[in-house]
Amino acid sequence: MNTQYQIKQLGIGGILDQAVQLLKNHFGLFFGIVAVTMIPAQVFLGLVQTAIATPEQIQANPSAAIVPIALSLVVAIFVFPLANAAVIYAVGSSYLSRPTSVGDCIKHGMKRWGALIWTSFLMTLAIGLGMILCIVPGIIFAFWFALAQEVAVLENSSGSDALSRSKLLMKGNIGTLFVMSLILGVINFLIGLGAQIIPQPHVSVIVQAFVQGFVTIFGTCALVVFYFSVRCKMENFDLQLLAEAVDDV
Repeated sequence: MNTQYQIKQLGIGGILDQAVQLLKNHFGLFFGIVAVTMIPAQVFLGLVQTAIATPEQIQANPSAAIVPIALSLVVAIFVFPLANAAVIYAVGSSYLSRPTSVGDCIKHGMKRWGALIWTSFLMTLAIGLGMILCIVPGIIFAFWFALAQEVAVLENSSGSDALSRSKLLMKGNIGTLFVMSLILGVINFLIGLGAQIIPQPHVSVIVQAFVQGFVTIFGTCALVVFYFSVRCKMENFDLQLLAEAVDDV
């Protein structure tokens, strides 16, 4: 198998270890993607909010919130899904030792943008309705569909097919994801805490954008490794890769 990583069923420690290795080995690629997509958008949005929509300004003039809200919707619909798809593709390619570049990843992200938007919409709708029903169904749906975005990008699926595929992959793996999510949540909180206490608002906005970029790529690394670990457990994906490597010899 032509790869430098452990592509097999992994425990939580193994998943996080592989995520760290990916981050160290391909940080330039991953950060390059968020540096030209997510970070500029977040900095611009934060600076606009700091300039014209502080809590005091909104209290004095509620219409001051309209511009930041509109910009937030644009970023949420166009920029974040593109960045997310590009980073998922970059991590997946790197984990499988398939060379790629920032440009190639963004191009692939653009191709999968519509599929990711539709998949994310259905996922959010299902989780939201589950929360309204009595919270527990929403939590269950969140775990069932946790890999839907990875499926949409790496398997060229979308919508209900991606959700069904994610539910199938998550069968028997919710406990692992739950513990891993707690660990990542603590890490993200500790990393982001320093940026939030910076007193200078403009500096704080910039630092928070960079921190969010880092948190995004590390979380994606962990989820993509988890995705392949689950596939190795349920579908012998590691043996499929080995067979392909033998065929290529």
